[in-house]
Amino acid sequence: MDRFVSILASGITSGAIYALIALGIVLLQNATGVINFAQGDLLTLGAYIGSFWVVSMGFGQLPMYVVVLAALFAVGVLMERVGYAPLRNRSPLTIVISTFALGLALRAVILLWQGSDPKNLPSPAGENTLNVAGAAVPYQSLITIVVTVIVGGLLFLAFQRSALGRQVRALAADREAALLQGVRVKRLSPVVFGLSAALAGLAGVLVAPIVSITPTLGFGLLLSAFAAVILGGERLGGVAFAAMLVAMAQALLGAYLSPGFIDAYPFLILVVVLALRPQGLVRMVSGVRF
Repeated sequence: MDRFVSILASGITSGAIYALIALGIVLLQNATGVINFAQGDLLTLGAYIGSFWVVSMGFGQLPMYVVVLAALFAVGVLMERVGYAPLRNRSPLTIVISTFALGLALRAVILLWQGSDPKNLPSPAGENTLNVAGAAVPYQSLITIVVTVIVGGLLFLAFQRSALGRQVRALAADREAALLQGVRVKRLSPVVFGLSAALAGLAGVLVAPIVSITPTLGFGLLLSAFAAVILGGERLGGVAFAAMLVAMAQALLGAYLSPGFIDAYPFLILVVVLALRPQGLVRMVSGVRF
């Protein structure tokens, strides 16, 4: 029983990380139509900034979260100015390649700044664990899950109640109609790029105490998050649900079937689900009016 609880806790923790990455991807895709392939490298950058702030500079843990969110928001806005705004009228493929190139550039900057040696970021809760049904669950896992639930709830409220949220939802439901109604994507896109990057940075500082920080940290996580995005559709709740499903299935299959294929399980799950339900787990937004 304790092993099952431990595996379940690990799966939910991974699901929380996938959800933060996937929410950033869907948020940006709904508002601008862009799939950001740099999302994983933004996560990596957030983890490195957190490690630099706490380990190298010796500053506090709590201010670190504010610094990382602010820095990644600024990086996201910069990416919009450099990699999206000049290409706004070009084909979607051109913009996707642009985000991919920006991700590689971020990785190169990280390598020049911090080198290739693994870094670490201590958890604000230390090595302490909570006993749950005989399993020792790290407090960092609980922090990750709680923070993700709070951020997800705040995002949901913001996109239900705020003007920004209504505009993003209008663009997601019917882009052409939203543009004709006066939704200004040019003003919206820097903010959404910044929010999306900040979500990736938050995921970075939450996962960094659990794993070693390397320049490719975000790449594998991004691939699993993509599986959640495809399964979850364009709704934030659907994507969060799919992220949890993918991560928990990945953890259980890795523990009880074969750990050698743990990186492949998200894609096997994706293939199986799409074969049974081609529309994904959640109905797409298209055709829905808010």
